[in-house]
Amino acid sequence: METTLTYRFRIKDCRTRDMLLQMKYEVNLVWNFCNETMRKRWKESRLPTDMNLLHALTKGSSQELNLHSQTIQATYEELLNKSKQFKKFIRWRSLKRHLGWIPLKASAIKFNGDYITYSKNKYRFWDHRKLPEGSKILCGSFCEDTQGKWYLNLVVKFPEYLAKGLKEVTAIDLGLKTVAVLADGTEYKRDNLTKKYQDKLAAAQRHRKKRQVKNLHAKIKNARSDFNHKVSHDIAKNYQTVFCGDVSSSKLSQTKFAKSVYDASWYQLKTLLSYKVLRRQGVYKEIRENNSTVLCSTCGSKSGPSGVKELGVREWTCSACKEVHNRDVNAAKNILRFGHETLSGTLKNRLYEGIPALKGGEDVTLTD
Repeated sequence: METTLTYRFRIKDCRTRDMLLQMKYEVNLVWNFCNETMRKRWKESRLPTDMNLLHALTKGSSQELNLHSQTIQATYEELLNKSKQFKKFIRWRSLKRHLGWIPLKASAIKFNGDYITYSKNKYRFWDHRKLPEGSKILCGSFCEDTQGKWYLNLVVKFPEYLAKGLKEVTAIDLGLKTVAVLADGTEYKRDNLTKKYQDKLAAAQRHRKKRQVKNLHAKIKNARSDFNHKVSHDIAKNYQTVFCGDVSSSKLSQTKFAKSVYDASWYQLKTLLSYKVLRRQGVYKEIRENNSTVLCSTCGSKSGPSGVKELGVREWTCSACKEVHNRDVNAAKNILRFGHETLSGTLKNRLYEGIPALKGGEDVTLTD
C-alpha cells in the first residue's frame, strides 16, 4: 500500500521573488491564451478544444518565456480539466484578482534536500519537514499567499507504514469551548482566536490598514492550523482506531454560535485526522452522534441536558443510576459505543433511537 501527501515548504531566498513574479505573469498569459482559444473554437464551430490543439499552439513558446515546457503543458491541462469538471468556460487569470500559481511536473524539477532546481535556477526553502524514505515526487507547484510569500508544494507518494505500540481505540467529541475531548477524559483546549484579535482587527479595518488586516488574518489562520496539526498528530500517534462525531459546521454556522463554530475549525481538524490515522494504517470513521449528550453512558437512560438553553450545563447527574457525568466526556463515551456498533454491523437503529437494548437488560462493556 502507498500513500500520497502534499508537503509544503516556504521559499526563503528573497532574490528569487522577482523570478517567481515574472513566471506568475507568464503562467497567466498562457492560461488566458488557451482560454481565449477554447472560447473562439466553441463560438465558431461548437467543438470542444482538445489537448493536441493546445499543444500545437503552444509548442516552442518556452523559448520566448521563462517557463519550462512542462509548466506550460501543466497549465493548459489544468484549464481543460476544470472546464470538463464544471462544464463551462473558466475565468481569466489576472495579477490583481488571483494569487500566484506556477504548476510543476516531476520531470522539470530536481530535488536536492533544501533546494530544488527548476529551469537552471535554484530555489531554496526551509526544510522543516523531511520527505519520507522511499518517497517519489509526482508533481508540484509554486504558490503565493495574500502576504506575498511564496511556497513550494510537492505531491509525494511513499509506502505506508504501521505504527506499533498504539492504544486500541478512542472517540472524539468536538465542541466550542473545548475543541476536542477524548473518551478517556483527555481535553484539547485553546484560546478563542476570533475574540482574542477582534479588537485589533476592527481597529485596523476602521483605519483601512490593509497590510495589517492581512497580517492579522494570516496570524489567526496559522495559529488555528498549528493547533489542529498538533492535536491530530497527538491522537493519530497514540490510537489505532478513531471515532469522531459528525457534527456539522455548515448547519451550526447558521445559528448565533457562528463565530465560535468558525473559530473551532472542526472541518480542518477532521480532515487532518482522517489522513494521519489512515497513513498509519489505522481506522478513522465519523459516527452519527444523535443523543450522545442526552444518553447516560453508564445505564443508557435519556436523563442528560438537551436543547440550546442547556448548553451551559457542563456536569450533570443521571436520575436513573445517580452517576455524575462530564458533558463532553459522556458524549465521547457514547460516540465510542456507537462506533463499535457501526463497525460490528449490529443494532444499527441505535444510532437513531437511543439504546433500547440497554433498557432490556443487555450488558454492554465500554472500551476506553
